[in-house]
Amino acid sequence: MRIKAVGLGAIQASFVVAVGYVSIFLLNVITWAVEQTPGSTFSSVLQTTSRIWLNAHYVVLQFAEGKVAGIKVPAYEFSLVPLGFCLLVSWAIYRAGKNLRSEPSLGFSWIGAALVYLLTALAAVSTASTKQIYVTDWQGVFIPMAVFTLILTVSSITGETESEPNLRLTIRNRFADLAERLPWAIKPVISPALRAGTAVVATLAAVSALAISLLIAINWVEAVKLYQSLQLSFFGTLTISVGQLALLPNAIIYGMSWLTGTGFSIGQGSIVSPLAVELGPLPAIPMLSALPASTDSLMIIFILVPILASFGATLLIKPYTADLRFNYASATTAAIALGIGVGLVAAVEMVILADFASGSIGPERMNMVGINLWLIFAVTFVEVAVTSILAAFFSARPEGVDTELVQRVRRLK
Repeated sequence: MRIKAVGLGAIQASFVVAVGYVSIFLLNVITWAVEQTPGSTFSSVLQTTSRIWLNAHYVVLQFAEGKVAGIKVPAYEFSLVPLGFCLLVSWAIYRAGKNLRSEPSLGFSWIGAALVYLLTALAAVSTASTKQIYVTDWQGVFIPMAVFTLILTVSSITGETESEPNLRLTIRNRFADLAERLPWAIKPVISPALRAGTAVVATLAAVSALAISLLIAINWVEAVKLYQSLQLSFFGTLTISVGQLALLPNAIIYGMSWLTGTGFSIGQGSIVSPLAVELGPLPAIPMLSALPASTDSLMIIFILVPILASFGATLLIKPYTADLRFNYASATTAAIALGIGVGLVAAVEMVILADFASGSIGPERMNMVGINLWLIFAVTFVEVAVTSILAAFFSARPEGVDTELVQRVRRLK
């Protein structure tokens, strides 16, 4: 039974490797075989595949000092993660964990899966590094294993199944006990705050995706000109397009930051926001043709999106605030507690997304691409919390005094 569980875990991990590493390898090897790029070898295909796979697991690529087209380039780090590919790998890991939920010997399935992924990470690290481009060995092994283990474990113990393995039940009961021990003032706020805060972030993501689609459609001529200027073959165009699709979630998160008024940077000293646009030299990526070249006074209207989203989300969670309305006797304290909770959830989620989407892509000014984390947290919290407090006077208004709490206080006196 235990050997079977180890084998099942190994099979599920192999599926994850096939979705992640093998899919990128096939695209690279087909391009190499057809294009026959000078200086490219099968070994360089393996190196490129390993670097992309490691980068998708948040492993930093180190570039040594060297020359490009005769120009001296200082050493730098490449830490920007293409979230599209990262989401694909995460989905595969989640599916693997979901398929292990009913396994009686769940712990041994985890061991089998971890061994396969560990071997993959070791192989990727050993093939990825050269004198010019390399990764830190411990990061290349530890970080992919940490990402894989976290997602696999969480997906294995969450959700409903027909049979409940003992280990799964033990872990879930432990978390349930911890939740029950939370203070009475915090516990009823968590569920509605998570719902409303996440709804605000989801609304920003939907509006951002729609806006980016419209901008790309409007500026499609400029995008085509950029493609033509690169003078790419069919497979070269396909590779660039796949790379842009992998970066599309990053762009959506940048758009979410833009909607809050915080904006984002494409290189140090640059800013793209409803209030100001200041751009320097940009990489030759066709998708960047959608960036606004200047700002307009009407763009300030878009800052209403997070405000309206937080107001509407707080109103709509009234069916989930029964415990909160029961525990709080004052409309003011209930509204403040819920509003601050919603603001914190939205701000923390935005910071996490901004951190995932930001990084370095080159030396000097290009070592900062993305969003200022402290600024996005502060702006999102203020916009959402203030609006949610106002809406919470309706959705979190107490219906009556907590008689059980009053009696408890009287007994203590």
